[in-house]
Amino acid sequence: MLGFSRHRNIYTFLITLLFLIGIKFVISYTTTSSFFRINIDAEATTDRKFTVYYSTNSHFSEKKSQESGLYLGGERDTQTLTISNNIAKKLRLDLGNSPGTVRIYSIKLTSFFFPELIFHPQDIARDFLPVKHITTVKATPDYVEIVASGSDPYMQYKGNLQGNSFFLDYILPLVFTFCFYLFLSSFVPADFPAFADCVAGRASSSGAHFASLDGIRGIAALIVLMEHTGVMSGGIGTLGVHLFFSLSGFLIAIPFTKSPSRAVSYTYLKDYILRRLKRIIPMYYTMVTIVFLFNNKNPESIRHYLFLQGNGYFWTVPQEMFFYLYFPLIVIGFYLISLIKRELGLLYLLVLIGVFSYLGHEQILTLYGLGNLTPLRASIFLSGAFFSYLYAYIVEKEIMEKKKWFKVFCSIAGVAVFLVLFVVESRTIEALRFYGLQRTYGVAGFLAAFFIFTVVCNSKSFLGRCMALPIFRAVGIVGFSFYLIHPYLILFCDDIADYFFAYDLQGVVRFIVSGVVTYLFATFTYSYIEWPFMKKNAPAPLLQKESQG
Repeated sequence: MLGFSRHRNIYTFLITLLFLIGIKFVISYTTTSSFFRINIDAEATTDRKFTVYYSTNSHFSEKKSQESGLYLGGERDTQTLTISNNIAKKLRLDLGNSPGTVRIYSIKLTSFFFPELIFHPQDIARDFLPVKHITTVKATPDYVEIVASGSDPYMQYKGNLQGNSFFLDYILPLVFTFCFYLFLSSFVPADFPAFADCVAGRASSSGAHFASLDGIRGIAALIVLMEHTGVMSGGIGTLGVHLFFSLSGFLIAIPFTKSPSRAVSYTYLKDYILRRLKRIIPMYYTMVTIVFLFNNKNPESIRHYLFLQGNGYFWTVPQEMFFYLYFPLIVIGFYLISLIKRELGLLYLLVLIGVFSYLGHEQILTLYGLGNLTPLRASIFLSGAFFSYLYAYIVEKEIMEKKKWFKVFCSIAGVAVFLVLFVVESRTIEALRFYGLQRTYGVAGFLAAFFIFTVVCNSKSFLGRCMALPIFRAVGIVGFSFYLIHPYLILFCDDIADYFFAYDLQGVVRFIVSGVVTYLFATFTYSYIEWPFMKKNAPAPLLQKESQG
């Protein structure tokens, strides 16, 4: 950190310079090569239609093309081709589908961002290269005459089409760069919430923090990304969702395991509900507003605001909100039963897990998600809560200190359970799917919660250290934002790669590019949308029990 401070001015200058180069590149591609319409003043010896292909590179496709109206043979006409501000850095002009003579008097490209570009006969002869089935190109003061000898003749612009604008070329990049410099010069990485929480450790509402659990949340987010980017198919994303749900149940139960009487405290339960609403609503409502309300999907937006509907990957949020709202009833029941005996409380949670699994599978309890009735996944959250209570029980009884084999068991069992879940959820081996049990009794969700339990019980093991790796924790800290925005940023990366580089993102490359872009966006949405509502939960040191584990 001292080294960074010492060379801060140098780093700031270099990053600002890179930003200036980058913003000029972006403006060059997206704006100074953007055109609204193309006018072609021409005549031909036979009836024909012209087709204009436009692209950011020399790769042309039918998706980025526009066909003119019909030019009647022997008649001069001007046709307008509207390309709606698409980028035409490279331009190809197809002169019809048959041989013949074409005379072009001018080509005009209109943009909203700079003066009209006009190609006169001499310009066309000089700047457009005959590519296919064109034998003669002859320029006169009034027109350029082109003789086509075969079908599908076309010409291609030699350079890069680009308009000139002093404001776009110089003023705007400098203004943006200056604003970026002001932001960067005052930016302190240690104070940026997404980074600060990762370094110092974000505390839960109970004041406890497990670094490895941040890592598990990050792994869950990356597993979901793996499926959605096509790295692995077959349903591996379900494992990520099970980890999310069970982790949520585990963490929310922690305050009640530390002080069971909170279950009957009106003040604490009120604060609990407010914390949960503040945790979910800001970022979730932001995305619902962008995806539904701003796209005039008003009934859908209202149902999503009310957590009555969950389209696409939004289906998980109503499930989570349902759990938040009924969980106080669960902990009240646990508290009353545990007054008799703690072990009875644990048995009570196990029974509830089985009951909710059955009710969900039989669709007695459902929510509207994924365009259909979706079974309630309450048993997965409850599994996490069960193992949270079990962990507190083990700590209280000092089982980890008394039974030296217990940590070894947790290490081995954790690795084995994760591998089994990976195989089952990804359906890698058909014979080991156990899919009926998974859906009927929530076995996979229970095992996901058990995996979390084994990691927390022995955080100093190889498995625990892997879960606490900085890369996983960094993603885990911003995991909710990461999950909510990643589908749209996958499409964004796909479009950018195709549009600008004619490259089809696939597999691992698609996963890495989309993951990096999603993480960068998520750090900002977390820091400026989520964190302001959670800032009362300041970063705290790691839980003492974990450091001893």
